Amino acid sequence: MKANYGLCLSGRRCILVPYRPEHLPNYHEWMQDPFLLDATASEPLTIEQEIEMQKEWRDDEKKCTFIILARDLISEKVVDIPPIPTVVHADEERGDKQQESYENLIEETLDAMIGDINLFLSEEDDYNSDDEENFHKQQQQLLHPEQCTPAAAEFTQAELDIMIAAKSHRHKNLGVELALMMMHYGASSLKLKRFYVKIKDTNHSSIKLFKEKLDFQECAYVECFGEYEFECKCENSEEMDNHPSIPAFATRPKSTSRQKTRPTKAPTFVKRKRFRSVENELATLLFPPPPLPCL
Repeated sequence: MKANYGLCLSGRRCILVPYRPEHLPNYHEWMQDPFLLDATASEPLTIEQEIEMQKEWRDDEKKCTFIILARDLISEKVVDIPPIPTVVHADEERGDKQQESYENLIEETLDAMIGDINLFLSEEDDYNSDDEENFHKQQQQLLHPEQCTPAAAEFTQAELDIMIAAKSHRHKNLGVELALMMMHYGASSLKLKRFYVKIKDTNHSSIKLFKEKLDFQECAYVECFGEYEFECKCENSEEMDNHPSIPAFATRPKSTSRQKTRPTKAPTFVKRKRFRSVENELATLLFPPPPLPCL
């Protein structure tokens, strides 16, 4: 999508940059790997097809894609982006010096590419709502479609997809940071209020990531495909716009009741004992960075 085409997100161990034409050679090489093709349910494409797809995804407002860069592969001599940057603006006092320090970020970090992360936006299904007013609106649209003015699409949910293509960086516990960075961006900038993932029942590492570490809730299982669906959902987008709310929701203690409960305010560090082991790594994400212009 064009909304993120000039932005990058900075985390403690990873940097997310928009998917650009410069990334195509490496990306195309990744997607010749049978393991990745099977894991992403994709078909191998020619480089020409990859070029066209990159353009289509850039212009598609339902697809938000970032390339994942590993900080340990980036030399400080190339680019030095702090884990919690401020928005870079050129002004009269500083001139363009700070902006210039990031203008070659894409070209100079191609060797640091390790994967990609996506949000596939969609409208949340109204038929899942118990709201009586929504039910009557749907009935009215079915009975008298000519009287109903089509409403503009409102994307309130997204499927979250993470691919670590580089074998050297798989099983390095990067998933929690990447998911929280992307979810905060989706909630604060794209006004999303539901995130979900679809995972094969044989993909135990991903199930552990989203179900145990991020506390996503199982909401569906398609037996014929052997696929789970897990979700992270808030009652309204305002709850997720407040910067601590996504990490709080993702790290809240498991409820002893089967009934889903509404997320509460962010708990303090003292209360979140389950996540002591990763607390230092995620400390910056409790105050997630704003998008950083990179070009």
